Amino acid sequence: MANLSVPTFCVVTGASRGLGREIATQLAKKIGPGSSLYLLARNKDKLEETALAIKKDVGNTLQVNCVPSDLSSEEGIAQLRKDIFENVGDISRFSHAIIVHNAATVGMSKFARELDDVNFLQQFLLLNITAPIVLTSSFFSCFGHGKDSIRKTVIQVTSDNATTPYQTMHIYCMAKAGRDMFFKVMALEEPEVRILSYDPGAVDTDMFRDTYGSPDPEFQASMKNIAKESYFLKAEQSAEALVKALEEDKYANAEVIRSYDVLGIKADF
Repeated sequence: MANLSVPTFCVVTGASRGLGREIATQLAKKIGPGSSLYLLARNKDKLEETALAIKKDVGNTLQVNCVPSDLSSEEGIAQLRKDIFENVGDISRFSHAIIVHNAATVGMSKFARELDDVNFLQQFLLLNITAPIVLTSSFFSCFGHGKDSIRKTVIQVTSDNATTPYQTMHIYCMAKAGRDMFFKVMALEEPEVRILSYDPGAVDTDMFRDTYGSPDPEFQASMKNIAKESYFLKAEQSAEALVKALEEDKYANAEVIRSYDVLGIKADF
């Protein structure tokens, strides 16, 4: 079992709503007094809502920081690195450092043959691939690497889209597959770091409902049908499963852990 109840430096991207908000909330309940929790997303008001909800749950036992940020721009990523990792101060006050790469977009509005907007593709790749890589690098620069450095955990939210192709989910599938492989390589290079690729399952979020806008009617219908199934999870359920997996600490580094396996739920995909 892994003890999460220690002073922790924790960053959660995409924390303003949905799964990211719940992951931040569930982690806040587990990490110890003296921790610092950084909430990242574009929407400042929604971030502050998340922070307020967390403070109601855990009181003043930890510092909650809202950092409005745009991870789909080079400038936004560069500013975020300065705002967070260059101002940590004395890291010896922390016993554990966690970064959660949750922010993502579906990027699904056309068929693959129609993808001709260079700016759209660059922004998508910045958010879904570049930002997690660069922020993880800053995370290591701040907290060190090697077995004598502070305990570190890297969590990246993946999907069955990384291994299963779906109509009009082209670049989303590509991004998830690419991220899975990137962190598998990192796990080989940094064996002392705990790396978890977490598949949250089908979750009731705005992002899931974005798939209803697919130009492919067959895929659109299949997603609406999934939303009627018993295995369609609330964000809180999936976030609780993630924290349970972290605490049980049974996963191989960079192994994909499915929420359904943690919860003992059978799903049809």
